[in-house]
Amino acid sequence: MPFICPQLKTIYKPLTSFLLSSVLFFSATAHAFEWPFSSDSEIQKKLSSRELIASTRYFARGPTFFVGQKWSESDFLKSLIQQNYRVRESDQNLLVGDAKKVAVTECQAFTQISQLTEAHSCWAWQTHEKENFLVIINSEKIIESTWTGAPFQAYWKASLDPVLVAQYRGQEPIMQNERKISDFPVNCLNAVMAIEDNDFLDHSGVSYTGLARAFVKNIVKMRAAQGGSTITQQLVKNYFLTSEKTIKRKVKELFLASKVESEWTKDEILETYLNIIYMGQTGAFQVRGFGAAANVYFDKEVQNLDLHECALLAAIINNPAQNNPWKKSEKSLARRNLVLTKMRELNLITQTEFDHAHKAALPPIHTLKAVETAPYFFDGVRKQMKELNIEVEGASIQTSLDLEAQARAQKALLAHITELEKRRKNLQTNKEKGFRLEGLVVSSENSTGLVNVFVGGQSYRQTQFNRALNGHRQIGSLIKPFVYLTALTYGFDGRSVDPQTKIMDEKFVWKYDNNKTWSPTNYEKKFNGEIPLYFALKESLNSPTAQVAQKVGIQKMIDIVDQIGFTSKMETTPSTSLGATEHYPIEVLEAYRTLANFGSYQKSSFIEKLEDRDGKVIYTFAPAMQKKLDEKNVAVLVGMMKETFRSGTAKSSVAYGWTAPSAGKTGTTSDNKDAWFSGFTPHQTSLAWIGYDQSLSSQLTGASGPVPVWIELMKSYQSVWPDDDFKWPEGVEKREVNLHGTDKKTELIFKD
Repeated sequence: MPFICPQLKTIYKPLTSFLLSSVLFFSATAHAFEWPFSSDSEIQKKLSSRELIASTRYFARGPTFFVGQKWSESDFLKSLIQQNYRVRESDQNLLVGDAKKVAVTECQAFTQISQLTEAHSCWAWQTHEKENFLVIINSEKIIESTWTGAPFQAYWKASLDPVLVAQYRGQEPIMQNERKISDFPVNCLNAVMAIEDNDFLDHSGVSYTGLARAFVKNIVKMRAAQGGSTITQQLVKNYFLTSEKTIKRKVKELFLASKVESEWTKDEILETYLNIIYMGQTGAFQVRGFGAAANVYFDKEVQNLDLHECALLAAIINNPAQNNPWKKSEKSLARRNLVLTKMRELNLITQTEFDHAHKAALPPIHTLKAVETAPYFFDGVRKQMKELNIEVEGASIQTSLDLEAQARAQKALLAHITELEKRRKNLQTNKEKGFRLEGLVVSSENSTGLVNVFVGGQSYRQTQFNRALNGHRQIGSLIKPFVYLTALTYGFDGRSVDPQTKIMDEKFVWKYDNNKTWSPTNYEKKFNGEIPLYFALKESLNSPTAQVAQKVGIQKMIDIVDQIGFTSKMETTPSTSLGATEHYPIEVLEAYRTLANFGSYQKSSFIEKLEDRDGKVIYTFAPAMQKKLDEKNVAVLVGMMKETFRSGTAKSSVAYGWTAPSAGKTGTTSDNKDAWFSGFTPHQTSLAWIGYDQSLSSQLTGASGPVPVWIELMKSYQSVWPDDDFKWPEGVEKREVNLHGTDKKTELIFKD
């Protein structure tokens, strides 16, 4: 025991009595005269409403099914199990949370589709939100149609339940999975009370004996060795107050603890406490409450926790950082076993239960999906809500976030940047100087315009600057397809052009604005002479592209891109033809998605459904394509852009294992400050960028920088969609031609 001076021993007992009396006096006085701060409107609101937290809830998309997707019955059954659905027999009625395989005859009756055969199969289900869905699958295991409603009507998707990802207090991301007191195992309730407040059921908010005991121990130890807070006081501190260590705040806490006890039941206090208590940090998210902590630490629902798991969560409460089972395993294990010991001393568990739980191992580390980058997606959600003039706070938002794809994009971006900084001397030097290479990845569905992936940087926790949303950068060669589309639309000097129309790749001077001159050079500083247009595009040659822009006129190109997503100002100067203007990633994504849809434009959306804090649906997304460009001209361009992968600037894609039908364009600015790649399959459009926030030259190209990241993301969709080629519109045909300068053959699209 530490040395205690005689003078302190002399005053110790009377001082303890005095302070204890003072606490009793202040608390009693506060009750008698209604302490002035009791009129605080926010506190009164929380007291009367018992609202756990004025938070906004964000849901990721659950398993969702579209026409044309692959169907795996085994994967579907796994999804049903994960979301707690019951599989019923075909002759049983569907209740909430039920699914069943429907007989073909019944499926015909539901949908009025008479041509269904025995080779078809049908599944129907009712979600936990009481929505009815049905899918019809053909003999090739491809989804043929999707239905919803009662009676069923054709719909653009079918889906299981959305997945709660996060809640926000203002801009603060948290994980919180609110549960009723009846959902918590008795062992969890007992574990918390045993270690935090074993007099909880007996006191009225403040344990004066506990305060005195803590005070005595702190005096003896000559430091803050023990607190005297009850569960009710901890609730008050976390829910109503701040953590500042002042006498005023402590007295306020004592008063409010007594007030809460007078207005709430013990069950309500304990339920609220277990839902809001801080339980650590994962990525950018605070973990709040046992419901979220059970998911984070054990990948379980709280109602399924075992004794040793309840004891560990109770152990974490005291100091989530120091008792983290993955970072401080020894301290975490010791604290968990102390909880078990307390439970045994209070006869809350048997000796056998104690022995079994005491031997249990700590949970293994598992990685949650997209915890570093999901908040970037929610930034996009909030921006859209602002545009819709819808109040964010308190809303329940079902987003189009694909957690699997977001996680894959996050992993691919981090891994590739790490590899680049390890392999390239200039990047390594920049890193040593404190300059961090960054990136973004965005992706959306072609058929709906819904954004599924929105990675705005390596880690939201480290930097909240959202490059996917707010990055305004030069796009370089990403603009070039639209130069060639303008030529396909308007022709040269009154004559039409096609992919094999010849142009000279040579040095030339563009005069403009009263004798100003501009003379572009190719990236490799050499010229190729006479070449076809498709070759100029696939090789991303500057000189011929600028000549095409000069022939058709910059303003015509600007008029085209203005229709399909580009909103940032573009000057009618020659350098605009090579991407010298700055744009937001969402602009590029929308424009390239319009190419993937052969000229049909759909504004991007992050939101599928919105409910206000009262549960009223205030917004529902519905796809609404608008025809903006001639589909035949766009189809010819897409045929040219496919050559980027086959023999052009992204031909390295084959080495990365990418062979699916796709079209795209690399983008590298003239000073190598920005490296881009944008591309699409018939089903999905994605965009990636790598560079420095400080606009340093990375010496990366679109091929060496973002292409591998794009490919890793797009691979995740191959398990969902078949490797279909584009469905070319009427009025065009596919022709085999000699690849320029070789004996090899390739296929291009021409108008009939």
